[in-house]
Amino acid sequence: MENQFVRTSGLWCALVLSSVLVCLAGMTGSARAAEKADAAPSLKQALADLKVPPAWMETTAITWDMNKPWKDGRLEIRRLLAAGTEAEVRQGVKLTWLYAQKGDIGNGHELPMYLFLSGNYAWAALEYPKHMKTVEGKGATHEYVCYASCLAHFGEYAQALEVLGKGLKDLPPQQWRANSMASIQNQMGDVYVKMGDAEKARKAYAEAIRLYPTSEQPYGRQLIPRRVAMVQAKLDMMSLAALSTAKLRDGVYSANALGYADGKEITVTLTIKGGKMADIKVAHQEKIDLGASRIIPQRIVTQQSLKVDAVTGATVTSQGIIDGTFKALKQAGLE
Repeated sequence: MENQFVRTSGLWCALVLSSVLVCLAGMTGSARAAEKADAAPSLKQALADLKVPPAWMETTAITWDMNKPWKDGRLEIRRLLAAGTEAEVRQGVKLTWLYAQKGDIGNGHELPMYLFLSGNYAWAALEYPKHMKTVEGKGATHEYVCYASCLAHFGEYAQALEVLGKGLKDLPPQQWRANSMASIQNQMGDVYVKMGDAEKARKAYAEAIRLYPTSEQPYGRQLIPRRVAMVQAKLDMMSLAALSTAKLRDGVYSANALGYADGKEITVTLTIKGGKMADIKVAHQEKIDLGASRIIPQRIVTQQSLKVDAVTGATVTSQGIIDGTFKALKQAGLE
């Protein structure tokens, strides 16, 4: 059975920790509109407009045998979400909802998590508080991090930090404690970045970098250097000079960066024309990128900036693409 505390380092959500955030093209109209807006969408308005279950669920056909246990169903749901098409994502959401209704969904954390991953942000925001009440006192770091990511999506930064603060007081057994604290600090850094508080963001990231290597976790230790490197990349990005004044050499540059998939890197190929970023291609083996490999390059090129929002539910992948582009830019002359 999957260990509760192993999930703290897996971070399917987006943790995003890494601040999490933008979208699944083709999902509900409200989700698409939210992703396109410059300002964070209103949580209050999103909840007011929410209908559970949504109308599209009635017309979403599924062929999955609901007599199969959740351990099989969750694998099918992840496959559907990874596929990324509107029809398949909606099937995945409907399966998750049906399993939840029959009471066969593990400890229940995957209901709000998959809702968030699929772009059903308001619905996830409705379900997370319910779930959090069932895991209080159990050291469910993963849930605290994902819930904070959901709140950050709506610009509810104070509430997100409050949730993470509770997570620091509700930690798993000692062997997983340092890993959990590091993950929470990492997420805090993401929230502070969203808030525009660079000083607090740097402190939180630095604390995460300090804590990860002190972890006493019995397995998964090979991933610690990876986590440290990913947080360090965020720190490096914070000191990035403005691209508008950079003198970039025309050409094609490639660089690798860490993504979500263990042991597999994201490869970014950047084309510079006329001293500007003209094209970015991404090769990866991420399980679920939710369109990040398409959306993030578009944002970077359009805005001529690396300071772009990540894709909700794929923040680790998004950060990897941004970091890879950063490394390629350094090859092109960025100082």
